[in-house]
Amino acid sequence: MRLRDSLSNPGKPLARLFKALEGAGQAKIPQVELMVVDPSVATEIRECRMLSPDEVAELVEAYRHGATEQALARKYGVHRHTVDRHLERAGVAKRPMTKMTPAKVEQAKQLYGRGLSTNQIGKKFGISGSTVWKALKRAGVKMRPPVA
Repeated sequence: MRLRDSLSNPGKPLARLFKALEGAGQAKIPQVELMVVDPSVATEIRECRMLSPDEVAELVEAYRHGATEQALARKYGVHRHTVDRHLERAGVAKRPMTKMTPAKVEQAKQLYGRGLSTNQIGKKFGISGSTVWKALKRAGVKMRPPVA
């Protein structure tokens, strides 16, 4: 069987399997060489992370107690959409997303004019700084250059 030849970039678990099979006296499997990926093509290769039923139950409970989807995604090492799908499958009522209403945009303009950063304003509103930045930019506010 020429399985290895059909896989140009095996992940670490598959590489461990090849080594285990070779060590167990199975048919000789050539040394697995991990391919160096061109940084311009992909900066990171992530393998799928499947959550155990216990982890999904913890995730659902944490969301019900106020954790955000983004925080849960970071904690469990999965994408935000994966968290969203688990919550949907569990029948969890999703909290509404906070939006930048015209009133909030006006308030953000005043705070930004007083020198607060978009991140500081975002924390006050419970949203990301990039959401505030985009709303201010759309409202025609002259944005300050980023601070290093």
